[in-house]
This record gives sequence, structure tokens and C-alpha cells, in this order.
Amino acid sequence: MEVSLKKAVENMRLKKYKLLCAGAVFSLLASVQMVQASPWAAVGDMQLRNDVEILARHGVISGPVNTWPISWKQITRNLSRTPEMDLPPYVRLAAMRVKEKIPGKLRTTVRIQATNNPAIVRGFATTARNDLDVDAIAEYNNSDSGTTIHIQGGYRKGNGEDYAHLDGSYLSQNMGNWSAYAGAFDRWWGPGRESTLILSNNARPMRSVGLRRIEPKAFETKWLSWMGPWQWDMFVAKMEKERFIPNALIAGMRLTFEPIKNFEVGLSRSLQLCGDGRPCDFSTWTTAFIGVFDADNTGTVNEPGNQLASIDLSYSFNVGQNTSLKIYGEGTAEDQSVIIPFQYAKLLGASIYGPYGDDGAQWRLTTEFSDTVSRHAWLFGKRKNNTIYEHFIYITGYRYKGRSLGHSLDNDSKLISVVAQYQDSNNWQYSAKYHNAKINVDGTGNNTVSIPNKNINIFVASVQGDVGLGHFKIDLRHTSDGILSLGNDGPFTSFSVTWALNY
Repeated sequence: MEVSLKKAVENMRLKKYKLLCAGAVFSLLASVQMVQASPWAAVGDMQLRNDVEILARHGVISGPVNTWPISWKQITRNLSRTPEMDLPPYVRLAAMRVKEKIPGKLRTTVRIQATNNPAIVRGFATTARNDLDVDAIAEYNNSDSGTTIHIQGGYRKGNGEDYAHLDGSYLSQNMGNWSAYAGAFDRWWGPGRESTLILSNNARPMRSVGLRRIEPKAFETKWLSWMGPWQWDMFVAKMEKERFIPNALIAGMRLTFEPIKNFEVGLSRSLQLCGDGRPCDFSTWTTAFIGVFDADNTGTVNEPGNQLASIDLSYSFNVGQNTSLKIYGEGTAEDQSVIIPFQYAKLLGASIYGPYGDDGAQWRLTTEFSDTVSRHAWLFGKRKNNTIYEHFIYITGYRYKGRSLGHSLDNDSKLISVVAQYQDSNNWQYSAKYHNAKINVDGTGNNTVSIPNKNINIFVASVQGDVGLGHFKIDLRHTSDGILSLGNDGPFTSFSVTWALNY
């Protein structure tokens, strides 16, 4: 009896020792990876975004999470503490998935996307835009100097395109808690998942230079400490030559902060100015930044440029014991009267998620509504067509290479989305989507998706996961009606396949 009891005690000690060792190894790996990590997690990985939101909801990640790219240092700051935290199994599994995606000192990636019809609705997740889209990435991160060199090259063919490119490439340099960068990469500003209004990955990335904060630490002064953790990003980008005013510039600024845990506020602004034949001196820039009284919406050529302003709010909280709900909204104003923005596009959404069983599986259900027909006061007021993304000086509009910089359906369109997702304990993800897209509701203007009014229902089924030879994603879509300008007429079914391999 005494021998059995002694053996049982030794087994318990051994199990405890193994757990402590496992926790120590996890902590060491997480800390090492964090030191060598590249500056940002890129736009396009919806699984990573889901995991980041889950970890933020459970206190593993601190600060705003609605601005992408998002800092890896922000994501990984507390990852090493997860073994000692009281977290549900599905949250621990989310932490493990995130840890596995943290890039080290050297990283290479190969990705191939193919489709017979590019998706009409483009959300946060990366989808094929061409019949064939091939990318290769080589990245070097120097943790001592804070330098990252990210080279991304590829080839696109189909959907009216056939060329090689360097989209996605950038160079960044850390300076304290700030990162200066130059390159061309996707951005997603706002809490929306299937659409966002002021800046998205819908258009090809523009060449830009900018400055962004690395970690969203709070102000220490009592006058601003109420904001909580805050993040800042700003950039200036050059647009293409083939437009009404060639070589126009886009300047973007975004401030996000978290005054209450899991309550996030985002304030964004974009300016379209300069270009061939347009003034671009110091006075033009200062007048555009001030943008009040007679500086904007004048109706004359003396106006410095085209301006948009946006506010978005999101709040995550518990509903029941194990389920979380995130509600969010965004309003983007095209014009300004005195100092008050007006003529708003809008977005409203809710995403509810939680564990499925006790083995780390999870589910999520999202509903989202967006409307780019302008209203005077966001949800209320007189409707006005052909306003958002348009400007009487910059006739080509708030677009780059034929695609809106904001909503994927361009102006005067409505989108209702319902998305159901299930992630099993082996990290395979299954999803089903329904979109109702009302495109260019008045049938006039410069909408780049469709000039005739279209009311389309889209059904999407997707599966993705690792199979040993890389990560695969397969999408099957059925669309109730085609768009002639995109080469479709009547109902059609399409598919896309994505394969990615990371080293």
C-alpha cells in the first residue's frame, strides 16, 4: 500500500514536471519568435484574424485590433504567459495557431491561386483576382537593427491582366516604438469582415511611404491616459499615371484606441490631392489637412483635393458563459460642411463565436450590412447617389487601377452577408457564406463593378487546412446572375483553389 502511494505521488510529480517543462518550452519559443518576428501580420488571413480577436477578448492581446496590417509585437507580447493563464481549450488552440505563424529571422513563402471566375465580393480574406496568381516571398528580419526586407514577386494572368509584379514588397525600419516603411502592401482599416469603407484590399496596393506605431501603449499623462492603448498609422501613396489627373497622391491617417477593454474606437482620414497639373505646395497640404470652412466641398478648382473621413466603433462582450459577441459599425463621410462631415456610407455588423465541445474546436456566425449610397447623417437623412468615392476634380475618383480603394462593390451599392464558420481541433476550417449584393442601385455614374443595376445572390462554401504539402483552401461559389462587363451573363458556378507553402 505504502509503495503504491509513493509511486502515485512520484507519477503526479512527473506529470507536473512535464507540464512545467512544456510551459517553459512554449514560453521560450514564443519569446524567441517574438524577438525575431517581422513587423506586421499581413491582411488576408481570416483564420489569423479570428484568432487575434479571440485572444484579445480573453486578455492575451492588448490594444486595438481593427487595423491591418497589425504589429506582431502587439500580438506576441503576452503569448508566453498563456500556459499559466486560465483559458478555455479553444483559446489555447488559437494561441498555438498564432505562434506557429510568427515568422522568424528568415522566411520564404510560395503561393498559387487559381480560379475560373474571380469573386465579385472581396472581403478581408485573400481570394484569387485572376485565372492564375502566383506569388513568392522572401523576408529577412534583423532583430538587432530592427530592419525588415520583404520582397514579394509574382505573376498574374487572366481577368484582363497578364504581367509580373512586385506587389506586397516593402522595407521597414524600427525607431523605438515606431516603424518607418516604404513599399506596396494591402491595408484594411475598420472592424468589417466582408467589407470596409475607407481603405481595403479591394484595389491593388499603391506604392507608399509611411510611419506607424509598433506597440499600442497607453499615454502616461493623466490628460490622455483615458484613451488606453492607442495605435497610429499614416502614409502617402502615389496613384497610377493612367487616370484623369495622372500621378495623384493619397495621404491616409488612422488613430485607434481602446478606452475600455474590448471597446475600440477608430478615426480615419484620407486625402486625394496633387497630381499632374494640380498644386502640390506646402499651402495645398496644410489647407487639405485643416479641411474646414471653405477648404473642402467648395465646388471650385481652388479646393485642395478630395477628402474622406471615417469613424468606426466595436465592442466585444460575453453572452452566456462561453460565448462572445462583437458588435461593430462604421461611417465614412465623403464631404464636409464647415467642420462637420456629412454624406455618409455606412456599415453595421455582429460576430458571435465560442467553443464547440472541449477539444479546442470553435464556431462563429457573422452578419454584416453595408451601404455606399450616401446619407446626410449616417443612418438617417436624405439619400444621395454618385457621391461616395467620387469627386468633380479627380474624375477617376477614389479608385486605383479600376477598383475602389474602399468597398469592393464601389459606390451606390448594398451588401448583406451571413457567414457561418467551424474550426475543428485539427485546425481545418469549414465555412458557408451568403451574400445579397445590390450593385449600383441607380444604374448611373462611375461604378467600376457594374453600370446597370444588379441584384445578385451569391452562395459560397469553403474548406481549408494543412495536408503536409502546404496549406490548401478550396472555394465553391454559385452566383445567381452575371455581370457583362466581367464576362458573365446569367447564373454561373465557379471555384478557386489556393495553395501556400511556408519555410
